Amino acid sequence: MIFIQTTAQQQMVQTIKGRIVDEVSDQPLVGVAVVVNNSGYLTTYSDIDGYYNVPNVPVGRISVLFSSIGMETIYMENISLNSGKELVLNVKMREDVLTVEELVITAERDKLRPVNEMASVSGRTFSVADAERYAGAMNDISRMAQNFAGVGTPNDSNNDIVVRGNSPFGLLWRMEGVDIYNPNHFADGGATGGAISMLNVNTLSTSDFYTSAFPAEYTNAYSGVFDIHLREGNYDIHEFTGQLGINGLEFGVEGPISKKLKASYLASYRYSFLDALAYLGFEFGTGSAVPRYQDFTAKINIPTPKSGTFSLFTIGGLGNVSIVNGESDFYNYGDDIATQSGMGVVGIQYRKTLGHNQSLHISLSSSLSSFSAQIDSLNPSLLQKERSQDALLMREFQSIQAVHNVKLGSRLSLRSGITGKRLAYKFISNDYSLTTYPKDVNEIGNTFQLQGFSEISYRATAKLTLDAGVNAQFMILNQTWNIDPRVGVSWKFKDKHEMTFGYGLHSQYQGLEIYMTKLFSQAVDSKIYPNKYLDMTRAHHLILGYQWRLAPATRLKAEVYYQYLYNIPVDLYEPYYSIINLDGMQFDKYGRVYVCDGTGYNYGLELTLERFLSQGWYYMVTASVFESKFRSIDNILRNTRYNGNFVSNLLIGKEFDVIKNQSARNIWSFGADIKFALAGGQRYIPVDLEASRATGATVYIYEEAYVPQHPFYMRGDLKAWAKIQQRSITHEIGVEIRNFTNRKNVFSYEYDVKLEDMKTTYQTGLLPLGYYRITF
Repeated sequence: MIFIQTTAQQQMVQTIKGRIVDEVSDQPLVGVAVVVNNSGYLTTYSDIDGYYNVPNVPVGRISVLFSSIGMETIYMENISLNSGKELVLNVKMREDVLTVEELVITAERDKLRPVNEMASVSGRTFSVADAERYAGAMNDISRMAQNFAGVGTPNDSNNDIVVRGNSPFGLLWRMEGVDIYNPNHFADGGATGGAISMLNVNTLSTSDFYTSAFPAEYTNAYSGVFDIHLREGNYDIHEFTGQLGINGLEFGVEGPISKKLKASYLASYRYSFLDALAYLGFEFGTGSAVPRYQDFTAKINIPTPKSGTFSLFTIGGLGNVSIVNGESDFYNYGDDIATQSGMGVVGIQYRKTLGHNQSLHISLSSSLSSFSAQIDSLNPSLLQKERSQDALLMREFQSIQAVHNVKLGSRLSLRSGITGKRLAYKFISNDYSLTTYPKDVNEIGNTFQLQGFSEISYRATAKLTLDAGVNAQFMILNQTWNIDPRVGVSWKFKDKHEMTFGYGLHSQYQGLEIYMTKLFSQAVDSKIYPNKYLDMTRAHHLILGYQWRLAPATRLKAEVYYQYLYNIPVDLYEPYYSIINLDGMQFDKYGRVYVCDGTGYNYGLELTLERFLSQGWYYMVTASVFESKFRSIDNILRNTRYNGNFVSNLLIGKEFDVIKNQSARNIWSFGADIKFALAGGQRYIPVDLEASRATGATVYIYEEAYVPQHPFYMRGDLKAWAKIQQRSITHEIGVEIRNFTNRKNVFSYEYDVKLEDMKTTYQTGLLPLGYYRITF
């Protein structure tokens, strides 16, 4: 950090820097004016390589303007500049289609628009500040996204993303432009959520979230997309971050590898906070079930003068939890259970500009996901524990991907790509008691998958944009393929008013563990794979949207949508059972025989009223009403498990600058945020209590599957924080209270064999959390 001498005291200042490139070709932009406003204006220009540097900027909330003749102006405001860390803003600018009038895009105020310029509808960008600011988010981008319109809150104990009534399994995770497995601890890799996120918000850059009709480059998903980007490390000085909180003990470091090349590194490590306290003898009321986990994130970025940019990124995590003598409502009395989970991804990327209007991105990546469990049960005759079940579910892939971008003038750009994947799997299960799942999934092997896409963005005028594309997939394992078209239109028909329209066909393969279910056939005296040739689940998406800029920092957005799903896998013998009703840790999906004869639909209306941070305060109000149904092979129309019918959120926050004097030794600021969530309860299959008592086991009323509904879900969260700016150091301390009303939201109704009665399990009650962060 830099200090400048005033007439009496030193003033607390910091540096803003970064690189400016063309949005399509990645060509560096020279001569772009960079104007910083914070109680005065500071101006500089980008150099021949697109880099800029603005020193001596007073810390606090700042605004930055990027302007160049022939390019659309970008204006960012209310960016936090801290004393303990330089601010790196890398910017991509788009060529202006106007000749006289200039179109201004306000980056901070256009969060309803994604970073991806090929997206027109049902997408928005989010920043690290959002995950840190929102009450209830716990620095987790998945929990942060549960504030958005159309996104459900199914379970306090994990961060599953339920989009517009769809299963969490329909979501796609991407990082740095490549597909990855589920980046959450204590999760089945075939799912998309877990108890604790591995994604460290301190390492993330601005990223995208989509809920429908997403661009053609996103394949193998039908409900939503998280497109995550890691930021680059500081290429001039070394900086450090430390954090202590319920999410873990964390340490981060970044800095230059070569100042001449502006090459940098970024790394962060986190270890379970509860595990560390358990070693010191603390008790948490969870018995032996203490979650133990650790994760690591890193990125290396090496630009070269003529050979392009090379980068390496990785994220990985391990977790385990053990339960002794049935200290859990989920498992049988007296059982010991141990689970281990892990996920990792590593990628190498090469980016090269080709002339003045093209770029090429090549990626090599590998991702691994594993989940294993061991259950020991009491042998009543021997009076000792014996292994009753164990399972290992491991998935991995290696991929090579090439993406070509070309700008065919100021109005038209084209992006095309191809990906090849080797998919490997290892599914081993042993049910020694022969009573429960998983069973009949004992396979080791591999297969291959090919994917390709091409998409265009055409700006007919400054007010009318057309985005269109198509993608295709082919699975070697079962010879299934798809061709999915996508189209989106954005029309600013009037000042401050915009209409959007989108359509997309979306396809997703089933999990390899479903395809490789193996059964023994007495007829042919061999083992068969009844699910091997299941088709992909497919969904048509239609969306019509409207946006109204009520004020410079305030937007009203409405979207109406309809989704028709087909080729839905349903159980051949139990028609009520379908893949679209699964959650993250539902293991009875294994060993079943499916047919892709189910259909379904989702339709609804979503409203968002949002004020982005301006003049110290912000708010977001969302409301969604929807219907989600499916029809199985028995031709009965049923609710899906996630058909809660409505979900709404209210979030409001305020920031205060207590000491604004830049010459003070300590500059104090405070903030507070409150959130309320209200949603319809999940559907469930009721229990026949009398029949269960008579048989000594749970008997379900399958004829009424997903008819009853849990009581409505309601939760209030509070968060307050204080930030202290000192010379070269920034401190932040915060407290968060989840469910501060201590409402008992129902998690499940289950039959208790020992009590011979129904038992209600509730979700998380009042939970106080705290954290401390230091950057220097």
